[in-house]
Amino acid sequence: MKLSQKLLLAVLPVLGLVLSLGGWLLIRQNFHRAVYELQNQAETTQQRELYALQLDLRAAEESAADALMEYGMSVSRYVGEEKGFALFTGDGVLAYSAMPEDVPLVWQQELLADPSRGVLRSGEGGRWYLIADAVPAADGTGVYYVGAYPMDAAYETQESLLASYFWIELLAFGAAGGAVWWMISRLTRPLHTLEQAGREIAAGAYDRRTGIRGGDEIAALSRSFDDMTAALEEELGRRALAVRQREDFITALTHELKTPMTSILGYAQMMRTAGDDLEVREKSASYIAHEARRIEALSRKLLRLMQVEQEGVTLSCLPVEELLTALRRALPENALPLLVQAPPALPAVRGDADLLCALLLNLISNARRAEPKDGAVHLDIRAEGDRVAFTVWDTGRGIPAEELPRLTEPFYMVDKSRARAQNGSGIGLALCQAIARAHGTELIFASKVGEGTRVSFSLPALPRKEDAHDHEN
Repeated sequence: MKLSQKLLLAVLPVLGLVLSLGGWLLIRQNFHRAVYELQNQAETTQQRELYALQLDLRAAEESAADALMEYGMSVSRYVGEEKGFALFTGDGVLAYSAMPEDVPLVWQQELLADPSRGVLRSGEGGRWYLIADAVPAADGTGVYYVGAYPMDAAYETQESLLASYFWIELLAFGAAGGAVWWMISRLTRPLHTLEQAGREIAAGAYDRRTGIRGGDEIAALSRSFDDMTAALEEELGRRALAVRQREDFITALTHELKTPMTSILGYAQMMRTAGDDLEVREKSASYIAHEARRIEALSRKLLRLMQVEQEGVTLSCLPVEELLTALRRALPENALPLLVQAPPALPAVRGDADLLCALLLNLISNARRAEPKDGAVHLDIRAEGDRVAFTVWDTGRGIPAEELPRLTEPFYMVDKSRARAQNGSGIGLALCQAIARAHGTELIFASKVGEGTRVSFSLPALPRKEDAHDHEN
């Protein structure tokens, strides 16, 4: 059973009970008011009759019993059947009676014990309000006047109202039930949306969102659901990317090893079949050594990459001037010039000198391969707040924008044929990114085709006091 149906079944009984109870209380209140008004009318009529009877008794010359008989006969002429009355002597003997048949004598006699106290009585012919009052006679004895006043009008009105209210309540209950169902459907509609979204996500639509807005609990749940789905989609995307990168890594590594191994095997076979041809043997040995060095360099870079990623690095105080000195010593002599622009007295940074030097060398080497138009590679160093920024840039070929996000993937090369011709392996930028992350930073690439490329990263600057302290040590 759906939640909307459960809510409807839970609300409808409460709604019916409230409507019934409210109607019953209203009708009951009206009934008591009608009974109260009839009783007041009866007591007013009773007092009027008592006054007339008292006057007749005072003026009568005969006995009280005869006077009661004569009074009763005269009153009966105009009372009719609307009400009943009975006259009793002081000792409780019935002197005259004009009571309806369903008002028994025993009811009347019970009232004589406590005059002036009205009671409600129900008989087969209807309901009556009985009142008994004592009236003094001229001879000093007392007489009793018992009045019976019909109350059926109040009960009939109550029954009529109850019958009418039953149909009114039935219509109101139906209309209210429809309104409640409509409201419940609107309130539970977001839950249906959540359920549908959950099914679609379970089927693989991880980009599905509920899009429910509002400030209630369901909207908050929806936002949490969307956030969870977004996090799940991002995590699955990361895992899919990791799987793809691992597959690409294995494929690229296999290819990078296959090419030099094929060359080595081919030239080794040439050496075996060359016989005494010294020139062929020397040429084959030269090619074998060249390809072996490629494999050795590739292995060295892979080991360095794994070491940085798994073991991390030890960071220490490193003056920028010392890093630049080590960098200039490591640069090839016949390569394109490096133009360094750095202000004097730069603060020291925290890092590993060998790794940072390797990072910069690799970036400079890539910039040189880009064939810069001005024939130089540029290195800009500047202080930016509490960090020192390094930027290697060139005016070379540039890199297409769609290639930039994948530059630091292992074995990824924008132009594979050109890279292999220049002894590139596709590991350098991956190693640079690993070194940068080990120093708490990231490589940032910016490039335009035909205009050049800029690669930046920044390192935390050490306070001057700490810098001085480290130098003293």
